[in-house]
Amino acid sequence: MSLPIEYIRELLAEVSNDKIENIITQTDARRILQEVKEDSENYPNFDVSLTEKATHIAYLLISCGCSLLAQENIKSGEGLLILEKAGKILSDNFKYNSEEMDTKDNNLLISGMALYAAKQFSRSFIVLDNVNLDFSVGQMIILFLKKDFMSLIKMASSIFFIRETEELDIQEFDDWVISHEIARCFLIIIDFMYTGNEDNFRLVNDILEKLEKISFESNLTLNWLIIRLLKIIFLTYQDVTFWSTLPPFLPLSSMTTNYIRLLCSLKSPITELWPSQTESLPLALGNSKGGVVNLRTSGGKTRVAELAILKMLTENPASKVLYLAPFRSLAFEIEQSLSMIFEPLDITVSQLYGGSTANVSDFEIIGFSQVIIATPEKAKALIRSGTELENEVKLIIIDEGHLFGAEKRHIKNEMFFNHLQKISDLKGIRMLLLSAVLPNASELAKWLTNDSSLVAKSDWKPSLERLGLLIWNGNQVNLEWKSEGSPFNPSFIKKAPLGYGRRRNLFPNKKNEAVAATAVRLSKIGTVMIYSARANSIDGLAENVLLALGENPEDFPWDFLQWRIFENICKEELSDDDIVLVAARKGIICHSNRLPAQVRIAIEKLMRSKEALIIIASSTLAQGVNIGISTVIVSTPYYSAEPINNRDFWNICGRAGRAFSDVEGKILYAIDTSDAKDEWQIKKDYQLAQNYFNDQQMKKVESGLLLVLNHFNSLSAQLGIDFSFLIEMVANDFIKYNIADDTVNRINNFFDLIDDELLAMHENLGNNFNLDWVDDTFRNSLAIIQADRGNKELYILLLKSRANALLKRMPDRTIRKKAIASGVPLSVAKALIDDSEYFRNLSFNFIDSIQSGENKSEAINVILQNIELWSRQNAGTVIENIPDQSVLNVIRQPWLSGMPLKEIRKIDRNIDDIAKNYYGFNLPWIVNAIAQIFDKEAEEEINKIYSNLAIFVELGLPDMTAVNIYLAGVRSRNIALELSSKEIFNDRNVSQIKRLLTNFPSEDIKITDAANLWINNFSENIDLKGNQTISFSAFTIESDSYNGRLYIREANQKCFLTSVDGYYNISVRSTLDLPFVKIANIPDLYFESTDNIWYLKSYNPQVRINYN
Repeated sequence: MSLPIEYIRELLAEVSNDKIENIITQTDARRILQEVKEDSENYPNFDVSLTEKATHIAYLLISCGCSLLAQENIKSGEGLLILEKAGKILSDNFKYNSEEMDTKDNNLLISGMALYAAKQFSRSFIVLDNVNLDFSVGQMIILFLKKDFMSLIKMASSIFFIRETEELDIQEFDDWVISHEIARCFLIIIDFMYTGNEDNFRLVNDILEKLEKISFESNLTLNWLIIRLLKIIFLTYQDVTFWSTLPPFLPLSSMTTNYIRLLCSLKSPITELWPSQTESLPLALGNSKGGVVNLRTSGGKTRVAELAILKMLTENPASKVLYLAPFRSLAFEIEQSLSMIFEPLDITVSQLYGGSTANVSDFEIIGFSQVIIATPEKAKALIRSGTELENEVKLIIIDEGHLFGAEKRHIKNEMFFNHLQKISDLKGIRMLLLSAVLPNASELAKWLTNDSSLVAKSDWKPSLERLGLLIWNGNQVNLEWKSEGSPFNPSFIKKAPLGYGRRRNLFPNKKNEAVAATAVRLSKIGTVMIYSARANSIDGLAENVLLALGENPEDFPWDFLQWRIFENICKEELSDDDIVLVAARKGIICHSNRLPAQVRIAIEKLMRSKEALIIIASSTLAQGVNIGISTVIVSTPYYSAEPINNRDFWNICGRAGRAFSDVEGKILYAIDTSDAKDEWQIKKDYQLAQNYFNDQQMKKVESGLLLVLNHFNSLSAQLGIDFSFLIEMVANDFIKYNIADDTVNRINNFFDLIDDELLAMHENLGNNFNLDWVDDTFRNSLAIIQADRGNKELYILLLKSRANALLKRMPDRTIRKKAIASGVPLSVAKALIDDSEYFRNLSFNFIDSIQSGENKSEAINVILQNIELWSRQNAGTVIENIPDQSVLNVIRQPWLSGMPLKEIRKIDRNIDDIAKNYYGFNLPWIVNAIAQIFDKEAEEEINKIYSNLAIFVELGLPDMTAVNIYLAGVRSRNIALELSSKEIFNDRNVSQIKRLLTNFPSEDIKITDAANLWINNFSENIDLKGNQTISFSAFTIESDSYNGRLYIREANQKCFLTSVDGYYNISVRSTLDLPFVKIANIPDLYFESTDNIWYLKSYNPQVRINYN
């Protein structure tokens, strides 16, 4: 029944000619126009028989692909690629085609099957959306491919347990046999999902072989084709399931088995690994030191990390995993994602909130958590504060691992990663670095593991990509798509009267309005993100989008609870008419780093609850949060006079195309051609777009440390001295050299970026004044790997010289350890240590004030004012833009009292910047550093005072009860403050407060409606985790010797206990004592006998069974 290989080759050669390819290209171009509902009058002159010709080509390819795979291994790339091509042609031909309704759904069924067989699971899912068939086999296949397993079991059971066949003619009987046996196959496959029993596939294949023969001999063409494809689908499924792909990398232990079963039981079940993930397994689950996982955006990196964590904790149950996320928003998202999977497996996942501070709450969370998520700065503070976390960690994951370069933060983090790498090397800790945009992944692998080959790279992603230009010519928007056939949408948006209000100008009248109008139209097919590198243009774009929505757009149907929480936080933090709230009410999200922290957290949770209509964002959201986006429109890539680089462009735009929502993601680059006189700018914009679209020119990840070292090299040339002599001066700390003070200060300011980590490395890796560790650590660093050959030794010598100078500057090891623990640049740390007596006296005065009955808030106000004054004099080089003291004196107490930003803004309109940068990061950094210079045991009370003060300042809360409520997840200062007044929360740590919030006694304790929203949010999160208890009595079956597993199935209002394959089944009556009907057709439930007594069991680790 399969075509001979030689004939297949001839057919494939025939369909590869230009004429055939042109038909395929036209089909693709027409689909783009149909999807956005372009007027047919704007279509180009497509072939008059395009649909018919494309359909013939697709079925010819399917025949070739099926025949190839029947004669070769399922892993044969050629056969799968042929099926993928055929599936796409059929999808393009019929998905949005309103003129072929009679055959549309059957063709889309075959398209979806071909795509799934080719491992394009997401695209198959989307193609089959809204496909309605009138025959049961097709219906069952759609339910399987769309992972609606409960409905599949229900339908398969209703077919399987029908016995009436006497009145059927021969063809009807053949149809019944085929549908009956395919129903049996699906019931067997459902069992495999939870058991991993490979014998099930042999049984299914044997059944399908017989059915294929019957359909062929009976001339049942559609059934024959469906069965051929179904055989390949099951082979593909067997090849990509977790049961098949994880061994031998990850043995099927009880934890691994529960993990697989949990994924099958999720609301949206996960039963396959994507090709990109499968390619990553040998590295992620291997026994190497680690490596780099370089998958496309949406390519499944988090699942790969999840599996690496699972393996590590399976093999080392007492160990911990450190997951480093560069942004707090991403850290929160990772916590949500990993907790959903790992907590049912009794693995605790926690995110550590905050910047560069370490406090008692952090230490407590570390103690009970196995997976710890933190920013690099937070992790560094914890390691330096003596938690000995590095002695418990066995796996470190670095997410968004391309963030290196010239920014101060990136340089400091790179130094920390150098330190981590060496610690990992010495302690046998694996390091995995994840990134979507790493053109030089091998260099980073060389750095992390000393082996450049330890890279898992895949260009596969679940959706296709479509690049295009949004051209605004002053009168209309034309969309020009960059693909074969050059499809385009002329007059996609036309300038016209707005139709309401007093506006006289036509709309759109400028580029940003054109972008907004285009986004509104494209939002009808999926979420649109308008990207602007300039955060200050986001509000204006939002106003344009609101205009484009029309006069009275309906409120967006957000999740009710998340909307109310977001709305209340906006009322606390923003003005009543703020565009952020006004736009969000209509489904338009405005996101940038200019938002107050609480608003940003709430808006991100809102987006996770339901996909927005349109998102307008800067790089903060685009680089830090995983959100579902169908189309990205680049409004402007210019963040200043310079545009973002190619790598950042793809990290943003690569998010277009949502798994299981979009067949393709669209990326549009906006160009304004309305001013013909500005020809130079127009040409420049076209060139920039072309450069971005060519992802082969992606900018390499460059070491920030190397930039610092290169700067010193250039500086020596500017000073007219040999670089070796500069190294000598550095080694001697510039003592007795004729060099200007301002030059020395410049040099020290650059060294401030790396000095503290150099000293920290020496404490961990060195021995007295032996500096051999410098060579051992930095010879394989990213900086030295990328340095010019002639500079490598000189740069290592420079680092060694600086370390030597620092040791001379701080010969006392006790003082060095304090300076390192402080976490601030050494110049500031030295000043702190020198003034330690001053800070000790400040703490004594603080204690005396409280003991003498002074108001605690006033005592806090006084001590912080003194620290602010000290910082202004001694830390001005590392804290940029310190607010005027007169301003701080006015807003300090309102901030610390938990007063909403909206109210503080009435006192000083710059509170947003102060709250975010000075109080939210810089001052807590200094206060925490003060805490670290006092011994945790000998001077515990002083250490605790400053440690607590640091987090009071960072969060803007007055006491540890409110702080712990906030850290437990109530991300509202106002509500945390309200709840802290309730006695139930007194003297409770973070984990205890989480439990109280989850089971809050609302009947006994009166709280505001706003606070109740947060309590309900905690309850809802517990419900989402799917934990449930089922009560069912044990029973016996009279006169029965069957002792295998039995599933309970319901069909036609009758219940049956059936074996896996259905060859054994008995009818049972559902009663009050044994309510079989209530648990029938649930995929993870089954019965098992012990001593002839049958007990209900569940594969789902979230389900507990009680026996009545």
